[in-house]
Amino acid sequence: MMKLLRNIYIIGLGLYLKDNRTLILGDLHLGLEENLINQGDFLSKKNFITIKKHLNYILSKTEIKTVIFNGDIKHEFGRINLTEWDYCLGLIDMLKDKEMILIKGNHDKMTSIIAKKRDLKVRDYYITNNVFVCHGDILFNNYYNSKTIIIGHEHPAISLKEGPKSELFKCFLLGKFKNKNLIVIPSFSFVNIGSDILKYEKLSPYLQQNLDNFKIYITENNEIYPFGKINDLR
Repeated sequence: MMKLLRNIYIIGLGLYLKDNRTLILGDLHLGLEENLINQGDFLSKKNFITIKKHLNYILSKTEIKTVIFNGDIKHEFGRINLTEWDYCLGLIDMLKDKEMILIKGNHDKMTSIIAKKRDLKVRDYYITNNVFVCHGDILFNNYYNSKTIIIGHEHPAISLKEGPKSELFKCFLLGKFKNKNLIVIPSFSFVNIGSDILKYEKLSPYLQQNLDNFKIYITENNEIYPFGKINDLR
């Protein structure tokens, strides 16, 4: 684990709020595998297996009471495919001894139908210990005196070069939104690494600002590597 702020640590591809034993995961996009398999990408069959393996690793390293899924739990917008039913319910059942908080992302228009099968609700946001957790696709007017905002949605990654070779890595971002700390978490999916923050237009309204002073933390094979500020890599 690596400490980002007081009580907030990076562990693998998740954030751990130590004081109340809470794990925050973002952008699983369960069901995307079915789309990719239909397009001939059979490597994506391993995605859910890898997600469960990585989650089990995190659970083995920490004492977790609550798991927050920070939006885009499933992938399809207008329907629920068979893979989404299977994987979403499978993941919920895997964590049945934990409190689970499901936050609505822009892909979660029908996630509440799945959640009802396990007596869960999908929320717009969640507040715990001065931390405001939301997906990041829309701005809120009130953060209820929270000091830190945690979002997903962006799937942040960064491309590093060594000679002619370039490789993309998932990363966390730490900066400011107005007078609050802002943490952007990577996608908890192994189908797609993410979007290079140095190249692509930002999706989240929280990131429509100068990001030069945002700090980068690369995560790879359960190791975390601080990489300075975005401006240092331009």
